[in-house]
Amino acid sequence: MGTLDLILDIGNTRTKLAIYQGGRALSHQVIENGDTAAIEEFLGGAVPDAITVGSTANPDPTTIAQLRQLAPVLVLSGDSLSPLQVAYGTRHTLGADRLANAVAAVGRFPGRPILVIDAGTCITYDLCEAEGTYRGGAISPGMHMRSKAMYAYSARLPKVDPDPSPEFLGETTEDSLAAGMHFGILGEMEGFIRRLGKERPGMVVVITGGDAVRFVRGLESGIFALPYLTLEGYHALLQHHRALTGGVLPFGTAGSSGTSPAG
Repeated sequence: MGTLDLILDIGNTRTKLAIYQGGRALSHQVIENGDTAAIEEFLGGAVPDAITVGSTANPDPTTIAQLRQLAPVLVLSGDSLSPLQVAYGTRHTLGADRLANAVAAVGRFPGRPILVIDAGTCITYDLCEAEGTYRGGAISPGMHMRSKAMYAYSARLPKVDPDPSPEFLGETTEDSLAAGMHFGILGEMEGFIRRLGKERPGMVVVITGGDAVRFVRGLESGIFALPYLTLEGYHALLQHHRALTGGVLPFGTAGSSGTSPAG
């Protein structure tokens, strides 16, 4: 049936989990960060062959130590072994989630240029060329970060949490803030898609992250919404480690894995 792998995508406050067996995701769940009891409950008594952790920040050492009581743990970083050529100039600062998104997207759409948009706390735009090179991208504030910034850096603007479909023109201050955030981000996304796609006919656009559904509805058709793309990429990176080492994984901490022969 293949190896049983537990994959963790640790965000700023929540952790996404997935169990993979034989290369297929069996189940997903979202828990609070650091809740190892919830992780064990999610496993339901199953013993994973390996645990892979990717994080937008440095993983909590206590959590990693607790996970190592369950199985060997591989902590990924932006300079972990990858099947992609990576042209990013500061590989050591590249987020593991951005690398994972690129790896998963290329695995789904080989031989085509791909733009991956991850709409979370920050919005990341990552471009992979048709031959499989990760070029890099852009980072901008996400929906809730923009809301907090306008509230924190102004004297009178309220903090708002826009509903998924605000009106284009707000008739109150709250509605105006909601419109500015939602349609400002939507226009930003459309701009990246248009400018990058102009030079890359047939470019695939994939969107993931907590706010993906909010924005994919407002974008042109043909854009793929893949909510578990990052988890899929972390698992692909684990499988890549296995392939390069003959199944013997160099379990360790972020940065210990180096770079692959592929770049």
